[in-house]
Amino acid sequence: AVVSTQSTGSSSKKEKSPDLIIPKKVNKKKGGRTSRISVAIKVGTNVRRSKVHATPERIVCVFGGPKSGKGAVIEELVESFGVKVISAESLLHNALHKKLATPNPDGAAAKLETAAMLSQLKSQPTLVNLEWIFELIKTEVMRYPDTVHVIDLLPNSKIILRDKTLFDNAADLLQKFEETCPVAFAMHLYIDKENLNRQLDNAAHLTNPEGCTAPGGINDEADSASTKKRHALYEEALKPVQAYFRQSDRLVEVDVSSMSHERIWFKVVRMFASFDLSERQNNNLIVVFVEDAGKVQSLVDRKVRLIKMVDIVDEPTAEFDLLMECLLYQIAELGCPNVCYAVDIKGSTLEKAEEQETKKCLVYEQLDHSKLSSHLNKYQKNMLDEEDSSEGWDNNNYICYKAPNNLTLLFSDDFDSKRAEVIATTYCSMDKI
Repeated sequence: AVVSTQSTGSSSKKEKSPDLIIPKKVNKKKGGRTSRISVAIKVGTNVRRSKVHATPERIVCVFGGPKSGKGAVIEELVESFGVKVISAESLLHNALHKKLATPNPDGAAAKLETAAMLSQLKSQPTLVNLEWIFELIKTEVMRYPDTVHVIDLLPNSKIILRDKTLFDNAADLLQKFEETCPVAFAMHLYIDKENLNRQLDNAAHLTNPEGCTAPGGINDEADSASTKKRHALYEEALKPVQAYFRQSDRLVEVDVSSMSHERIWFKVVRMFASFDLSERQNNNLIVVFVEDAGKVQSLVDRKVRLIKMVDIVDEPTAEFDLLMECLLYQIAELGCPNVCYAVDIKGSTLEKAEEQETKKCLVYEQLDHSKLSSHLNKYQKNMLDEEDSSEGWDNNNYICYKAPNNLTLLFSDDFDSKRAEVIATTYCSMDKI
């Protein structure tokens, strides 16, 4: 069997995705089949036709109110696809500082405190208008015209959202904005009111353990009420913008009520990967296998994604081939990483892989052990070097297996050689499916 699929992790072409990746501690359905947390996603018909990387429409607008996990999703998009994020709220905050600050006698503008700025906004709501917000965004987009942008379009400030007239002409202004900066689609991360209320009410009634000094009781209830109000204001302000993209079938709606970050990200990354965004990253997929996560802690500190086998399935001692299928499916769902994936096999059947037969596939082992750096391209090395850390990331030697399509499988040098061989050949034989 020859490896035939691309190894970016984002271009897997399975007609059926095996129901293998399951969060721990979930209920099981009748008949022994394990259920997954449901994350519904609705994609407009014109979104499917988009190819964000290859067309002029290099902008994606993202919306999400309080508790939607929007910040985490945007951060993951940056890490996985190298997109540039533009936050309307941040642009507005900086512009208002310049606009409202009082110059000193020497001509320098004094820094305006956020509280003072919000106070002026409260008394002068007309200081902010949607046309100005779009101009700020357009200026930022034009600074990087060949980049894919993710725009967090709606400011989340309660004072701004209270102005019910602010978004009245959103459709006209969006149409004008798209004459210069065409938008591929918009994505709405939503949590329905019923689920939000239930989660906030449950959190508000939690009692602190004895000796715990964290805020609780009445403070949490007050925070809960405030969050509900902000959520209502956000969803109301979003309606005309949402209607604009829905009318042209360019709206993606993701139900994040489950609050399961991993499952939400699986859905989002699969969709974004279909737009060839992975081409913005390297095509060099590296998977590092270890029996002790401590050996790659310096990589994890530099935001390398760590996958623990015991965390991705309910039964880490299940059949070897089943766990390997789980691992490949997880990597395919997560998409192409900035640098590599680190896989901790401790506590799983993979620790006894040497008891399995070696698969027949096109893969070869390098005779000499090597450093991780010898397998990285310039982009990947820069990603690791950018993070501040006192510990070096390139101190370990690895057993190395190479396969077609720039797939590299590394094993810590204390790995049993037969175990490494079985895992490597099984990975490569399954990667073609």
